[in-house]
Amino acid sequence: MRKGLGLLFSLMLSFSLLLVGCGGNQGGSSTGETQASKPAEANGVNASKLKTIQEGKFLFALSGMAKPYNYTDGDNKLIGFDVDVAMEISKRLGLEGVAVQTPWGSILQGLKANKYDAIIGGMSITEERQKQVDFSEPYLLQQAVMFVNEKNSSGIKSKDDLKGKTVGVVTASTYKDFALELVGPEGKVKEYETDLFALQELKNEGRIDVVITDLGVGMDAIQKGKLPALAIGEPLFVDKCGIPVQKGNQALLDAINKALDEMKSDGTYLEISKKWFNKDMLSTSN
Repeated sequence: MRKGLGLLFSLMLSFSLLLVGCGGNQGGSSTGETQASKPAEANGVNASKLKTIQEGKFLFALSGMAKPYNYTDGDNKLIGFDVDVAMEISKRLGLEGVAVQTPWGSILQGLKANKYDAIIGGMSITEERQKQVDFSEPYLLQQAVMFVNEKNSSGIKSKDDLKGKTVGVVTASTYKDFALELVGPEGKVKEYETDLFALQELKNEGRIDVVITDLGVGMDAIQKGKLPALAIGEPLFVDKCGIPVQKGNQALLDAINKALDEMKSDGTYLEISKKWFNKDMLSTSN
């Protein structure tokens, strides 16, 4: 009887040790997952649930040639308003922000070809583009204005004076179609890779009469390039710019919108905006 009790006690002890051992392994496994493999979370966003091209990263495209929105500094580093906004969004998504410099003329095709996750480079929300990609809420309002040579404005005071004139615009921009309407069949629209190139053309009389571009870009180019140009008239129109992502990537789009809403609410957006423009870029009143 005593021998039987001893055997029973030994079996129970072995079973208890086995349970403790399993519990220890499970606990260790859980701790390792928390430290090494648990997806990053930021502001309630679970990065693992976001569909991105590279795990843990948020690839955003821009031209790098739209100063002060996005451009390269002396160290060939991409900086500007768009870059700051994109990096802040990346942080709030719990992802590493990675800027991808891409020619503007093919930037939308690159997004559709899955080369990056989004475009954060001042892309206007248009009906045609909405058929191809999904846009976030506006993160920027761009005012289209006319720039002329201050020494030779060719009598241009408003958009009504553009009939038969030659207008310069950035290639693949929404300004092209608008400019074509304003100049009419006798006028001409020339396309340039950057706003700076277009504005520089104003120095040479007879090349172009007017440049239509964003107010912020134009003023910065004039100031930094010491160009003899000035903005005239009222804004021709105001573009609402959003952040496009691939069609159907709703989780990423929702996360971007959430990040933007929080940035506006807590003052981060205004801080970035004033850093680059000394104004709220979601307002046309200041």
